Parts: sequence; structure tokens; C-alpha cells
Amino acid sequence: MKQNQKPTENPQTQVQKAIFEEIKNKLKTTDVSLVDDLALLLSVSTDSAYRRIRCDKFVTIDELEKICKHYRISYDKHLAHLNENNVVFRVALQKETLSFDNFLAGILHEFKTINAQPDHEFIYSAKDIPIFHFFQIPELAAFKMFYWMKTVFQMPEYDNVSFSMDFIAPKYMETAKQIGIEYINTTAHEIWNYESIHSILAQIEFYFDSGYLEKSMALTLLDKLKDLMLHLKKQADLEFKFPIKGVMPEKKRNYFLYNNEIILGDNTMYSQFGSETRCYIPHAILYYMTTADEKYCAHIHEVFSGLINRSVMISGTAERQRAIFFNYILQRIEDKKTKLQR
Repeated sequence: MKQNQKPTENPQTQVQKAIFEEIKNKLKTTDVSLVDDLALLLSVSTDSAYRRIRCDKFVTIDELEKICKHYRISYDKHLAHLNENNVVFRVALQKETLSFDNFLAGILHEFKTINAQPDHEFIYSAKDIPIFHFFQIPELAAFKMFYWMKTVFQMPEYDNVSFSMDFIAPKYMETAKQIGIEYINTTAHEIWNYESIHSILAQIEFYFDSGYLEKSMALTLLDKLKDLMLHLKKQADLEFKFPIKGVMPEKKRNYFLYNNEIILGDNTMYSQFGSETRCYIPHAILYYMTTADEKYCAHIHEVFSGLINRSVMISGTAERQRAIFFNYILQRIEDKKTKLQR
């Protein structure tokens, strides 16, 4: 080793040191003692906590999980920094973590985390209508959940059964309702395409043709879908999200809708809340890979900004463009109703 050259740190040491530096920065404006708090969290002595903070002792996997959850630290962000060309994504692959309960709970937790910061932004590049909107209408929420559990999660209890509101557990409906409420309070930019309506229409028609959806219910779903689209049109007009029913929240500009006639999105999402950023990349139909990698999130934000600049804003004062866009969507719904009534 050359004279005065510092030895290369162990990669685990680098990550552990970076995590504790971030925690120290977070606690600067508080009266919390990192040493005492960490000792309490890990059920160790203050001396042992000191050794972990100084990186004299490596934290275990279980301790790392506790630390990241307690201090809201992204481990994958620091791991990615070991090599600037790497991007680390989190994804649930274990069967026990792929449950529908965890799927809904994960969405709710994400929006609560985002909304906890007044300074936040959420961008959705929509291939389909953002699912959070469906959760405002029980019939549509139940149908989407039935579709996911029957076709995506392939739950055996949904084999050979037709759609009914009774098949959806109340706990799922309650969580979906909470997600809808959280999303109403989220400042969102949604980039749609004329094709975005087609997925839900195709799902209704497929289940009808397959005998899993009675005609009366299929027509009811289409009527509810029309109600939802008229509501979203009103939201776009006001640039303000509010519930279809219930108490009207304090009015604030938090809904910005765009139409990109050329590029159909892929349901990728980006969020920024406080000093944190996060990207959600779809995979395997319904699941998402998540990363907090700063460079990757900055790249996605730049891509989305360019996409928005090349899109037509249909919220706010863009009355003519909004009318054209929603008239197209409403006509597709009427066309589907006519087809199912034959």
C-alpha cells in the first residue's frame, strides 16, 4: 500500500456508515439522543449502540430492518451508492408477502407516507385508469378486486364463481376506501391516453362473455364507470380532487390531468415527499418494483417532465380539450353498453 493511502472500506461498513450519517442528519433538529434511542430500539447497551454507530460492529439483518423502519431510512438507496451504475429495486417475491391484504396495505402505507409531507408530488403515467379512482365507487372497487383475486392472484376460492359484491371481504373494501381518501389528498399529475379507458371496458366485457358477470351487473358497472368519468371531468375542471360522496375537503389545487395522444404510459409512478423520492415500476401485471435511488428517480422525473411538456393539459382552463377527451371516453362506455344489450 502506498504511503498515506487510506485502506478501502468494507462495503458493509460504507453502507452502515452512510445510514447512520443520514439518521444523525434527521435527528439534528430534535432532542433525540441517537445512542440512547438506538440502544432502546435494539435492546442493547449504550456501549454496544456506540460500537454500531462507529461501525466497530456490524448490525445484523434483523437490526438493519428495525433501524430502517424506525428512522424511515432507505437501505436500497445506500446500497446502490456503492456502484453508481447499479439501481436497487425492492420487490415482494415470497409467497407470504404476495397476499392481497399486503398488496392493499402497501398502497395505503405509501400514500400515507407521501401525504405526511405537505411538500409532495405524485406523477402517474397511466396505461389504465389509475386504480385509486375506482376505490371511490364500491361497485367498481369490488369488481376490480374480484378481477385481481380471480385472474391475477388466482385465488382458488374464486374459481368458477360469478362476480358478486358479497364475495369481497369487508376488510378489503374498507382498505380500498381508505386508499381512495388518501389519494384525494395527494397532489397528483396524471398522464392519460385515449387508450386508458379500454382496459376496464375489456375486463367487463370478458367477464360478461365468460359467464362470470350477469348482464344487469355489467350494465350497472358501466353506469358507475360513467359516473366516475363525469366526476373526474369535474375534478379536472376545478383542478381539485374531492369525494363523490361525503364531506368536501378544503379546496386546493392538487389535480393536474394531461392527455398524450402518441405515447401510452405503462403505469409507472413517481413520488417526491419532503427530501425523499421514490419510483414504482410495474412488473408481472399487478406488482411493482420500488426504488429510492436518487439518480434513477431524478431520471424518471426528467422523463415524466418531458412527457408532460409534450402532452395536452386537459385540466384547469383547457375546457375544449377536456370536453373532446371525456366525450371520447363517455362514447366508448355507451358503445360498450349497446354491444352488451344486443
